[in-house]
Amino acid sequence: RPARRRGMTARHPAQTGASAAAPEPGEVAPVRLAAITVRTEPDDVAGFSRETGAIGTGDFVPLTFPFRWLALPAIRVAILQSIGGEGFLPVHEAQSFAYESSLRIDTAYVLAVEIESRAKPPRLIVTMAVSTVEGKICARLETMLRIVRLTQETPS
Repeated sequence: RPARRRGMTARHPAQTGASAAAPEPGEVAPVRLAAITVRTEPDDVAGFSRETGAIGTGDFVPLTFPFRWLALPAIRVAILQSIGGEGFLPVHEAQSFAYESSLRIDTAYVLAVEIESRAKPPRLIVTMAVSTVEGKICARLETMLRIVRLTQETPS
């Protein structure tokens, strides 16, 4: 039977876990995106491997490959909205990858994405769970983005 949490509908299995907990008082609830289906297209994996210096991966997808999914339109828009729009820049601060099984080339996966804002210091924590279309978790990823305010220097 699917799990339900306070008025929320059942979620894809990749969206459950500790990160789904309610925010502390005074914090903003994390933004959960609708599930996103992705594919590890052979040309994309080969290009990524080539650009990162990997030599022939067979049907294995490099461990850091899912990092590129942060640039998907739905995720990119949510990140930009979460940082406050123009005048702010997300700067990569840290990332982690925890795999339960390898990703394979030419395979469909489902991403569950959550974006959490932190005030001190200003940052976003983007977590992604990658699962098979059948719901088996393959990997959990976390990226920390420090939010930097852009300032215009006045000409002297």
